[in-house]
Parts: sequence; C-alpha cells; structure tokens
Amino acid sequence: MLISKAVIRKLVLLIVCVCGVASSKAQTEKISNGVFGAGEAISYKVYYHWHFLWLESGEVTFTTASRSYHGIQAYYFTGTGHSYPKYDWFYMVRDTFQAYVDTFGFKPLRFARFSNEGSNHVHNDNLFDEIHHKVFYFSKDKANDFKRDSLNIPVSAFDPLAGIYFTRCLNFSKAKTNDTIPVTIYLDDHIYHIHIKYIGKEEQATKFGTLRCIKIKVSLISGTIFKQGEEMTVWVTDDANHLPVYIEAPIVIGSVRVELLSFSGLRNAMDAKVK
Repeated sequence: MLISKAVIRKLVLLIVCVCGVASSKAQTEKISNGVFGAGEAISYKVYYHWHFLWLESGEVTFTTASRSYHGIQAYYFTGTGHSYPKYDWFYMVRDTFQAYVDTFGFKPLRFARFSNEGSNHVHNDNLFDEIHHKVFYFSKDKANDFKRDSLNIPVSAFDPLAGIYFTRCLNFSKAKTNDTIPVTIYLDDHIYHIHIKYIGKEEQATKFGTLRCIKIKVSLISGTIFKQGEEMTVWVTDDANHLPVYIEAPIVIGSVRVELLSFSGLRNAMDAKVK
C-alpha cells in the first residue's frame, strides 16, 4: 500500500513548494509571471525505494490553461496522479486536482480534488473568500456522506496547485545559502506551515542531459508516510522556467524519487542545459 496509495495520494502536496522560495512580503504583492503560460504540460515519474529496489509506482502530470471564473480572469491548473496498471490489482489510484487562481493577485478562487483510490472515492470542493479570509469546503464520499464547513485561513495561504505555480515565479537571485522562509498551504480543511531552505546551485543529471539547477530543501509534513523533522530535496532549473526536474524525499519505510518525464508548451526556452 505504501507504493501506490500513500505515495500518489500525497504527491501533489509533496511537490507543492518544490519550485521556488516564498516570503511573507512576496505573498501579499502582485505577482509578475514571466515563467509559465497557457498550454504548458509537465509530467513526472514516481519511484518508490524499498531495500535495494527502485519500483516505478506511477505518474503525475500538471497542466496550465487560461479561463474566466465568474467574470474573473484566471489560471486554470490541473494535477493528475495515477498508479501504473501493474499495481492496479493491488490498489488502483486515479486522482485529479483542479484549481482556479486569480491572474492579477494570484489568489486562490477554487480548488477541487477528485480521488479514486481503491474502494475510496472522495470529491472535495473548496471556495475561497479573499475578503473575509475564509474557505468554504464541501466533501462527499462513495457512501454519499456529506460534509460542509468553513475555515479561517491566513492571507498568504495557497492551495497546493496555486503554491506550485506562485513559487515558480519568484526571483532566486537574492537568496543566500541556508535562507529559510515559511510557506502556508491549505489542503483538505487543514492549514500546513512548512519551511523552504535555499541550498545553492548545482548541476543535476537528467534524461534531458545535465542541467544547471537551483537546489532547495523543503520541510515535510509529518503524517502517514513522512518522517517528522525530515526534509525533501528538490532541484529546479536555473533558467526562466524554474522547472522542477528531480525530487528526493524520505518516508516511513523507504524513500520516494520523482523525476521529470516530459514537458511541452514552456513559455521560455530551456536554457539550463550544460553544453
């Protein structure tokens, strides 16, 4: 079960802040996006390490589009995760995450999660009220059990998909080694406070060649699969795309590795390749 249920189920949250460094000041200012655009698609392969084996467990794909949300110009982000068919007999996972984010202030408008994991089926919908700093959430499971409630959230809180794309747009040029910055994430009617540590710059070997990367560490949320106090390590392209290419994270039993599998529709040229 660790291979598919735990890994795929938590993967979007695990990747939430792998793309950059966020500060409280930056989170309250208008974002300048020169990093991504509509039509971008990025896929990752997920590996689970147990003893001496690296097992290919599934894939995650992120896409970007431009849409109108009740008259507000918005980014429409999706994140989909699935286990490979060879594990479906054991525990099939088909998860979809969707988010609408205001293009002007980069504030979350709506976030939805559709999870089909084995015999568990959950639809979770979240509507954000920026004026009153609240989120109204609705959840329904396979048995049609309904849950409705609201939660006060910090001004700087992001849903997971908004967090990914917001942090990709931030400038790394002023970051210093071991700078640690707090980031706030909302997911499944909970608020998570994590920290990002800037490590420096490093070359990383990938299927696309050796890439110049920015290296960071992200504190992990303790829970079903993460070790308390541990950090995951992330390598992001050191170019205008700030594209995550490689992730390593320890879990309770073994570890997880995430590798960039494919990309298309990048807004900028991939200039991080070492020639």
